[in-house]
Amino acid sequence: MIKGLVLFLAVLALAGVSGGSTASVIWMTITPGARPNGMGEAFTAMADDATASYWNPAGLAFADTTGQEITLQHSNWLPQLADDLYYEFLGYSNYIDGWGGVGGNITFMSMGEQLETTESGQELGEFYSYGIALTGSFGTEVAPGVSVGLGLKFIYDHLYYEDSGKGTSFGADLGVLYQLPMEQLGIGNIGRINLGASLANLGPNMSYGGSTENNPLPRTLRVGMAYVPFDSHLTRLSCTADYSKILVNVDDGIGEEFNENKWGAGAEFWYYDLLALRAGYIHDTEGISTIQGPTFGAGLQYSGFQLDMAFIPVEENLQGSGKYNSKYSLSVRF
Repeated sequence: MIKGLVLFLAVLALAGVSGGSTASVIWMTITPGARPNGMGEAFTAMADDATASYWNPAGLAFADTTGQEITLQHSNWLPQLADDLYYEFLGYSNYIDGWGGVGGNITFMSMGEQLETTESGQELGEFYSYGIALTGSFGTEVAPGVSVGLGLKFIYDHLYYEDSGKGTSFGADLGVLYQLPMEQLGIGNIGRINLGASLANLGPNMSYGGSTENNPLPRTLRVGMAYVPFDSHLTRLSCTADYSKILVNVDDGIGEEFNENKWGAGAEFWYYDLLALRAGYIHDTEGISTIQGPTFGAGLQYSGFQLDMAFIPVEENLQGSGKYNSKYSLSVRF
């Protein structure tokens, strides 16, 4: 039988949704949070909100300034292809005095209705495909300005209604965050600098119907830097930069591996903790096609509520339907 899902996955890989088209559950490489996306998808060294369990669980250790926070995101994914492809993200963070921060997220990816046909083209009906991942994370400060984090996750992928199309696995995320001691270095008057790194989706291959062959998780290395030159009651500026690499089939030679990566940089400007403007740039060569271009975003915060929006570039072959996809998220602090 020929499944419509095969065509969908091929198009998804061509669209560069993930680096490493050889990985399974490629929807797990979609980056959550309209705020980080507006900043060039560079957030590893900040990770200071309820999306930290995705970007860098070590950031949960410094979540004491936000208290409890919930972030909800809905995105129509690749609306140029279909209207039933969408991505949902629910993130949570909470600081526990004397221990650190706890958090987690639920990620849901709708891959829409798929048409099933016989080899001769006879239509047999439709079936629905989706994926879901549940993550719990913890971050704690192990030395002044140094935190580490751990996240554990369960993944379920429902590509097809038979057992051969249902996959499960589990994984772990590791993170570290270092806040440079600017005062001790004698340069405290130039702002704050963070360095961060994370390893995501470390775990066994996905098992579809008992088979794990050629189904690796999208294991990802991220390193980043964040610089806050000023932070006052009136204004705050944050600048970020990230580099990431999918660690799947990294056997093409060192030169080719450096050509297949993703990097981004961006900035966020807050006025009176009320209005935020964001901009950045992203360059992704890990998929079959390149995604590159500027990102834009904005945020509005009032009385514990924050609404964010972002516009990110679309793969070049799909730009006839618009050069940007939009993302929206809502955060609540209490």
